[in-house]
Amino acid sequence: MCCSFTSNQSSASLRDRTHRVCRWAGVICALIISCAPLSAAYSKNQPFEIRNADSRLYQGVWLATALIDFQLSEEALTALDSGVVLTIELQVQLNRVRRFWVDKETATLAQRFALSYQPLSERYVVRNLNSGEQNSFATLFSALNGMGRIVDLPIIDAALLDADERYEIAIRVVLDQNTLPGPLQLLAFWSSGFRLESDWYVWMLNA
Repeated sequence: MCCSFTSNQSSASLRDRTHRVCRWAGVICALIISCAPLSAAYSKNQPFEIRNADSRLYQGVWLATALIDFQLSEEALTALDSGVVLTIELQVQLNRVRRFWVDKETATLAQRFALSYQPLSERYVVRNLNSGEQNSFATLFSALNGMGRIVDLPIIDAALLDADERYEIAIRVVLDQNTLPGPLQLLAFWSSGFRLESDWYVWMLNA
């Protein structure tokens, strides 16, 4: 009985490993050979773009608002359609402006989002990894639009800043390749389709 159980357990483990290998082989082949129809409809092979951004002081806290345009490459879209979760990171830097020296970094923070496709419901899900908030969208277009509207993101307590100094905020968005499944990280290293990021968008923090 013991030997039989061990044998059955080993067979199940082997089937599970084989299934995972076949699954990732299929995903990689899809990325190399072709792109899903949905990908062709949305892909522009352009990096992310921050259209505009601003900040305001509210109850002693500096808040940032931004409008971001997300256009995924064909490779990223094919991976998304195949069940890969894409992690997108909004990076924020607060720098003290110095006249004769390099600007000094005062604070940094990151807001992370996980974008996924649910084939059973045929919906796209955006999950804020910082707050845990999750929203479901009927189309990829609406999911990207929803993720691209950053409203009143807390940056820093105004009491921590020197009133006699000048500060600037810099933000950008990047696709985090380190969160891709292992088999795709090597492909992402060679493929520009996974190197998606915006330029830094910089503006002065006004008192």
